[in-house]
Amino acid sequence: MIFGKSEKVLLVAPNIFSVQLLTSNKHIRHITSVDRVFPSIYEITPSMIIFDYDYLNKDMEKILRRIRTNPYYNKIKICCFKSSPERKIDSFLKVLGVNHVIYNHEFHNPTKTAINHIKSILDPAVTDLMLNAFC
Repeated sequence: MIFGKSEKVLLVAPNIFSVQLLTSNKHIRHITSVDRVFPSIYEITPSMIIFDYDYLNKDMEKILRRIRTNPYYNKIKICCFKSSPERKIDSFLKVLGVNHVIYNHEFHNPTKTAINHIKSILDPAVTDLMLNAFC
């Protein structure tokens, strides 16, 4: 189930990324506040949103339900970054509308298969940015 590569990406995560990397990239908007998710979606109309589940786990269900029940957002692909696989939570995220779940070990111990999996989901620029941030 491989989807098309994204053009604009909204990244909702803590400040773990280099500001220099993000300011030079015009296709990625990084936000750290939950209350900026929907205004940012409206401003840049991303084709993909990447959520850091460990950072947003309290608000994740509410955000996903709001995105998936509004027809304005129905073309947006949703990707979740998680520290470790958990069958129940991962299944619940899929039910709520998450298209892809990427685990931390895919970045820390990148095998060729893991990198190909990530590159099939994300643009190469986003993949490189995330590899630099998490490795």
